[in-house]
Amino acid sequence: MGLTPASDQEVADAFAEIAARAGTTTPIGGGTRSRCGTVVGDTTFISSGALQGIVEHVPAELTATVRVGTPVQELAAHLAERGQWWPQADIRDLSTVGGIISAAASGRRRLRYGPLRDSVLEVVLVTGDGRVVRGGGPTVKGVAGYDLPRLMVGARGTLGFLTQVTLKLTPLPPARAWFSLSDDTTARMIAARALIGDPRRPTAIVLSPGHVHVELAGAPEDIAPPPGFQPADEPIAPIGAAVVDVGVPANRLVDVIEQVEAMGLPYLAQFGVGVCQVALSELAELHPLRALAEGLGGHTIVADAPDAFRTDPWGRLPDGVGIMDRMRRAFDPYGILSPGHRVGGAA
Repeated sequence: MGLTPASDQEVADAFAEIAARAGTTTPIGGGTRSRCGTVVGDTTFISSGALQGIVEHVPAELTATVRVGTPVQELAAHLAERGQWWPQADIRDLSTVGGIISAAASGRRRLRYGPLRDSVLEVVLVTGDGRVVRGGGPTVKGVAGYDLPRLMVGARGTLGFLTQVTLKLTPLPPARAWFSLSDDTTARMIAARALIGDPRRPTAIVLSPGHVHVELAGAPEDIAPPPGFQPADEPIAPIGAAVVDVGVPANRLVDVIEQVEAMGLPYLAQFGVGVCQVALSELAELHPLRALAEGLGGHTIVADAPDAFRTDPWGRLPDGVGIMDRMRRAFDPYGILSPGHRVGGAA
């Protein structure tokens, strides 16, 4: 069963009907990040498809207010025509603005531009009990009480249904290019560490099997290959039956890379950030990765997988899971929102 509300009030009305019959609801945007969380049987999908459009773009303030069902490529094209972009977002075909925020889908340029949460200034959402709430501010990130914009980044609909967001933008650099170097693991690590200190401030340094990749952005005269590097296409994400996100302290990423390469798995690791996407072919490959990451103080989350991989998508629960439960009860007292994404499984 699915609904496509066209206004905040229609979302609130849908929530009231679902709560009255003790049902649950799961939001969906473009569906590009929907194979995650635990598998849920009977739930009402609520689509953001009718909540589209750029409400306001203020180039002088480097801000844009957007309805969450807006295809992110449509937003990117609009911004590019005006010399601006949203570099923190991981843009995929068919992704929506709300889906990216809900999934906390920071892109590869986090090294230079920071995580996605730093770009979200203001949000409008409908809570599980039908309140329409606005949090943050369109120009300055002042916080009184809950920092709603940051809370909604990565909440995957467990705190409310996003309907509108205001984003902080960045001037589009006049030139960008990717470069790549092929070598053994030790040489690639040395090259990656050297790039961290490059005065041109790379937007991304990414390692994959046998390669280290770097993106440079800025004035055209600054876009030249570092020593030993050659011009290259942007690296593609690893492909497998399932993809997991491994996160560890940035200085321990090399331990993850060594384990993944020993296992012969496709991967893409963000050097200087501590994030590594790994493609798996079978569930048994998840356990050694999770044990390693948790031993380093990190985590391994099943990000995109068929049902068989999703019996335990989170691994060891975070220390703050009790706080997360209390937050959910405050925003969703009837327990209707996103049952498959409740870390720890509490209502």
